[in-house]
Amino acid sequence: MAVRLVIADTSTLIGLASAGAFDLLRQLFDRVAVTSTVRDEVLAGDQRPGASELAAAIRDGWITVMPVTPDPALSAELDAGEASTLTFALGHAGPCLVLMDERRGRKWADNYGLKVIGLAGILIEAKQAGLVERIRPFFERLDRGDFRLSGDLVRGVLDEAGEA
Repeated sequence: MAVRLVIADTSTLIGLASAGAFDLLRQLFDRVAVTSTVRDEVLAGDQRPGASELAAAIRDGWITVMPVTPDPALSAELDAGEASTLTFALGHAGPCLVLMDERRGRKWADNYGLKVIGLAGILIEAKQAGLVERIRPFFERLDRGDFRLSGDLVRGVLDEAGEA
């Protein structure tokens, strides 16, 4: 992927951690930004998947935290993490990539012309980059946990990856 600002939303971070794939972010993108709202959502109570991974990534400096006041119009329609992520992306002068899984947030991002991929897209990118041999095991880990992706999406991604 071309070098650009990569901004991650809460669910993608949690999903990657649940799948045992959090480190793919660093391997694919080198540097990632999150809003302070997303950081707080992931770190809430330190019990959520991704909490320890995000805290370590912030400490190591490859994930940067940006304070953002969400656009009120977005806040009225989306959850706080999505609204802050999209506000940050829209305020950035150059090209950016938004990492987001929620359908409503992705629709808003598309309406604004933002490039968006989610957990499944990250796994495909990782396979194409030769960082992982197979992506099916990541989906199997997700299936055993609380993170849910639609069966149609998983089947489509596995088909695209040649693992149907």
